Amino acid sequence: MDSSRDGRALGPRELGPRILDDLWNRRDVGVIDRHFGSEVVTHLPLPGQPVIKGTPGLRKLAEDMFAALPDLAYRAVEVVAAGDKVLVRGELTGTQRGFLMGIPPTGRSTRLTEHVILRFDGDRVVEMWQQADYLSVLSQLGITPPEGAGPLGTVAHTFRTVGRLGGLAVRDRIRQRKAAAR
Repeated sequence: MDSSRDGRALGPRELGPRILDDLWNRRDVGVIDRHFGSEVVTHLPLPGQPVIKGTPGLRKLAEDMFAALPDLAYRAVEVVAAGDKVLVRGELTGTQRGFLMGIPPTGRSTRLTEHVILRFDGDRVVEMWQQADYLSVLSQLGITPPEGAGPLGTVAHTFRTVGRLGGLAVRDRIRQRKAAAR
């Protein structure tokens, strides 16, 4: 088990938020190997996202998040623990510079509020659940119609959004080709 600055072993209540801080703020992907069981099961409420089984899938998720939001920052707001489970209410902020949930880079800032439940077996996370406000992120990225748009406004917003996302995807491909040519 990890230890605190005074040398005592950390329990799940202290370890849970520390793991999330090390992963998201310090970009320490090694925390996954150190603190997640190799067969960890991760439940994410993303459309089309199956349950992630094992540390390789969790590592890829983290790397994709770092690519999408290079300035990603995490803040734990509240921690509640009971037995082998820890709930961390937190928020992630960042600027979308890469593909996020299939959306091309918009350059817009996002703030995601979430609840993460970590179930421990000793000092290893063996199961993780996340509930997050992804609809708010879609709104911040300009994907959802503005409030009060009405039926015609919603249709117009949809057409503008499809065109804008297509243009952003083309711009990103051109940027990638230029970078590869250098």
